Amino acid sequence: MKAPVRKIIGQSTVDGPGNRTAIFLQGCNIRCAYCHNPETQPLHADDVEMLSVDDVIEEVKKGIPFIRGITVSGGECMMHQPFLLELFRKVHALDAKLSCLADSNGTFLFSEPLLSEVDGVLLDVKAWDASVWKELTGSPTNEVVKQNLKNLLLRDKVAEVRIVCLPKDGPIQTDVEAVIAGVKAVASECGRPMPKMHLIAFRPHGVVGTLAETPMTSAEEMRVYESFLQ
Repeated sequence: MKAPVRKIIGQSTVDGPGNRTAIFLQGCNIRCAYCHNPETQPLHADDVEMLSVDDVIEEVKKGIPFIRGITVSGGECMMHQPFLLELFRKVHALDAKLSCLADSNGTFLFSEPLLSEVDGVLLDVKAWDASVWKELTGSPTNEVVKQNLKNLLLRDKVAEVRIVCLPKDGPIQTDVEAVIAGVKAVASECGRPMPKMHLIAFRPHGVVGTLAETPMTSAEEMRVYESFLQ
């Protein structure tokens, strides 16, 4: 089993809780206006290696005992779901103390085997309203994202919900308040507490297209967004 791997960071403290090995897979199925690494979007690229699960495991081994687990990101890691399943199984077999997280946009439905094997998901809920979602991502619907949110909450496997917060005077808007309210409603429906919410300020670094010249979301605007969590 192989997948296109753009890079592996042996030890990272920004890709989930604790010190983790972060694996970035190539390819993404949507085109977010605020994407800061558009080079990961094509499925094929000259500077990407096709690595086997065992190749990745050898990289993970280098971090033991200094890592808490692994996080697989992208691009969109769920484009390579069979690879994830085999990787997570082998990491758990390697050391039962290591956790396996997926950083996903939620547009591919998690299979039952993968739901059983993944320890948590960093879920990017980019928008709640379908029209906002379409303008932001170019994808027609976010219904699968909402279904994944529900399925993951029922399994207590939402590590955190991530929302990129755009500046209010930019050419494209995000419905942050609606996302927070929607997540809260789904959590309540599932009988689960509100999951950890990670609000991320937009940064134009690496962004191309409509938002390339849009300034970073200000601290004042972020305080407003954060007030929606109260």
